[in-house]
Order: sequence, then C-alpha cells, then structure tokens
Amino acid sequence: MLKSVALLAALFLTIQAANYCMKDKELSENEFFDQVQGTIFANQQNRVVAIECPDPKDNSTCLYIVDRIGYLKDGSWFVGRFLTPVPDLTKGFLSVSKLVKPVFKSMSTIDTATWMVDVGTMDAMTPNSVELSSLFTTGHFEMNRDVSGNITFLGVATGGLMSFFSTYFKNLKLTGIDIDPQSEYLAKKWFGYRDTKNSKILIGDGAEHIVEMARREETSDAVLVDACHNHAPPDGIYCPVEAVRTPEFLKSLSAVIGTKECHLGSNHLGNAFIMCSNNRIDQSTVDIPTVRSFLKNMRIDGFLKNLL
Repeated sequence: MLKSVALLAALFLTIQAANYCMKDKELSENEFFDQVQGTIFANQQNRVVAIECPDPKDNSTCLYIVDRIGYLKDGSWFVGRFLTPVPDLTKGFLSVSKLVKPVFKSMSTIDTATWMVDVGTMDAMTPNSVELSSLFTTGHFEMNRDVSGNITFLGVATGGLMSFFSTYFKNLKLTGIDIDPQSEYLAKKWFGYRDTKNSKILIGDGAEHIVEMARREETSDAVLVDACHNHAPPDGIYCPVEAVRTPEFLKSLSAVIGTKECHLGSNHLGNAFIMCSNNRIDQSTVDIPTVRSFLKNMRIDGFLKNLL
C-alpha cells in the first residue's frame, strides 16, 4: 500500500515538474505573440486588465485599465496601457504608457498585467510631451540633463510625466500634489511610478498648496497644472478645474514662479489654458532645431498612432 502511494506521489510530482518545465520553456517571438494574442487578449486588440472604482457604489466613478496591442510598420508589435473612462476607448483616454516586453518569453510571462511600464518613453502627441517640450522651447530651462531646480505638479494623473522627468533629470526635485488618493494608487499600481529621493507625490489640494507657498514666499522653477475632471463637468471645461481658475490662485501662482503675470487663455475643446510669462521667457531666443535634437536624445516616441 505504502509503495503504491509512493509511486502515485512520484508520478504526480513528475507530471507537475513536466507542466512547470513546459510553462517556463522559452518561446520564440512568434510563439510568444501567438500566446499573448490568443490566450491573454482572446484574439482581440484590447483587454481590460482591471476596473478601478473609487466609490464601489457608484459605477460612474470607475476607470478602466486597458492594454492594447500596437503594430509597427516593420511587422513588430508592442503593448500600450490606457487609463480610460470606457473600455472601448470611444470616449478617449486619460493616460497612455508603453509596456516593456519581458526579456524571457514563456507561458509564465504572457500576462501583460505583470509587464513593467516603460517610464522612460513618452508619446510625442500627448499633453505630457507638450508640457515637457515647452519648458525647453520657451527657454525656461537650459538644454542640459544635469539642470537643477524644482518642479511642482498640480495633478499627477498616472505619474507619467513625473516618472519621465525622474528618469532623465536626476537633479530636479519633483513634487506632485493631487487631491485624489486614487491618482497616487493608479500611478504606483498600474503605471510604474515610484517615489525617489527627488520625486514625491503628496495628497492634498493643489490650489491651496500654491496659495500657501505664495504666503510663505516659497518659489518653484515651474508649476505644471494637470488638474482635470475625469468625467464631463457641468461647465464643459475639463481642464483645469475651477479651483485653479480663480484670481487668487493666478496671483499666487505668479508669485510662486516669479512671473510678470498669469492669466487664462480661451476655452478650446473643453480646456482652458493658464499662460504665464516673465522677462527670461519673453526675451529668450531658442534655436528650435537644437531643442529638437536635445529632446530626441530622450525616448519621445510616436507609438500612440500605432495603437489607435
């Protein structure tokens, strides 16, 4: 009897070991793609990785983490990750990042939910890229990755812009303020953001933070405002939220970044724009080809068009 039990146990372990070896057998690029597309994406272009609802009793607060396969002209493929209010992306998206395919390709690594986010790559057509580029095309920052200073982010979205700055500009102190704890959670859970000695996310009211900075006569080399509504607001202006469109805030913002003035631009496609100017920017003469060359040394890519 004991011998039979021992034989059955040995057979079970052998089968388990064989299954494990099959699972961890390295796959070719084509085999790996077939498993990702067929097993994980069920032969669809999109997959919903997770549904995140700050208020479980209110489905209107839900946001979807959606992975999507993109194809390049050379026949290669990659996966992008979206944060979106609807899983089919028909109402747009709040953030997009590129994922890193695992080096070891096997059945145990086909699930894109476990893949790392490429925080050092940014799409050229996203608002993050526009904000980053504007700091150099205006002459606000020197074209030097060793540049020092501090940047304040009002609204962190999924932390993508902070992660990008942290990757390439090691001497910049980055402080993100977001009124919604869910933003920090999503940034760290799904979009690869990590706190570092020079990069921190704080939970609080960003508008009040700037007003308090002005009261204490504290300064910031740049304030990037990404305080937006996730769903349609009554006034139709998604960005920025009402609190950062008040005269008190604009006056405080001007004091914090040392500008001559800050004012609101016209509403365009559901957005209002805060514009600030100072003598340094107004008198700056920037060589755009040089700026373009500087930015190309970072991974500012055009991957989004291959996802949509």
